[in-house]
Amino acid sequence: MFKIKTLFSGLLLSFLLFLFLTDSIYSGGYAIINPFLYLYFSITLILLFRIIGAKSIIPISIAALFAVIFLSFTQNSGKLPGYFGHSFENGLFILALIIQLLVFVVIPYIFSILISKKISLAKSIYYPVSTVFFIIFVIAIGYLYYNKIDIHSLLNFYSNTILKNMMSVYKQIGITYLTTAKMRPIISKLLTDVLLLLPSIAVTLSWMGLWFSFIILRKFSKRKPSDFFKNNENLSLWKSSDFFILFLLSGFIVAIFASGIYKFIGYNIIFLASSVYLVQGLTIISFFFNKLNLNLFLKTLTYILIILFNNPLVIFVIFMGIFDIWFNFRKIELNKGGSN
Repeated sequence: MFKIKTLFSGLLLSFLLFLFLTDSIYSGGYAIINPFLYLYFSITLILLFRIIGAKSIIPISIAALFAVIFLSFTQNSGKLPGYFGHSFENGLFILALIIQLLVFVVIPYIFSILISKKISLAKSIYYPVSTVFFIIFVIAIGYLYYNKIDIHSLLNFYSNTILKNMMSVYKQIGITYLTTAKMRPIISKLLTDVLLLLPSIAVTLSWMGLWFSFIILRKFSKRKPSDFFKNNENLSLWKSSDFFILFLLSGFIVAIFASGIYKFIGYNIIFLASSVYLVQGLTIISFFFNKLNLNLFLKTLTYILIILFNNPLVIFVIFMGIFDIWFNFRKIELNKGGSN
């Protein structure tokens, strides 16, 4: 009975992985900024690894292969909307496909291996995310250099292509004021800024996707957390290294003193560092929720308010995470279980 249940669960998760891969490959570049895909892949791959362990690489490889074959046969034009007119044979499509597999498949798989070896959650996330994205950035830079592609021309091409698609959608749904000559350059500038922030957005969505997937699965697991993940650390006591503030300060220094496109190196650092302090601020809130023994309704209501009023409240939570360096709100030295 147990083997039948394991087989059925494995097949179901493999099929879900095939669907997610098909959707992400079809979406192309748009998949990288879809936060739900990071959660879907992380949860699916962690559960698959939980069932069959390292052997899950076999159904993962089969699902990826079938997803590529399925799209190549169903899309007669050989072009997908998320690749801005590039066909399957184009080098950009192959590069985007490799990046997607690294981000959505390789990172959660390595994370699952590390977390199963009783390595802390922070390290299990940091090692695969930092390593894989370093490889991605090296590959992307090498591709641009080898093909002598100008980054400014590339950004203009993609922002204009996305802008045309957006204008078409706005006209169809009747939002005409966004299609005026006055709004087009504003939206184009905004799109260019988003593309320049894409590295930190992708890294943030990747590591936060793993973090929240871990919490969700541990929360709803029928087994004890220590049996499910072999990891029983108290996440409400988690905090980043005190020296991490130097990373944030370096981002501000670059953003202030750099010029032109190089300012966005600083902006990317600030965005990424802020995401870490956001999670640290949320762990502080979780700690006091547990200390006050608040019920699930009040906890859920608070998190919903943070999401709905994200501008002021998210900034407040980020600053809470930053000032935790000096004020040590949770008195972690008195509460064993915290991890950097």
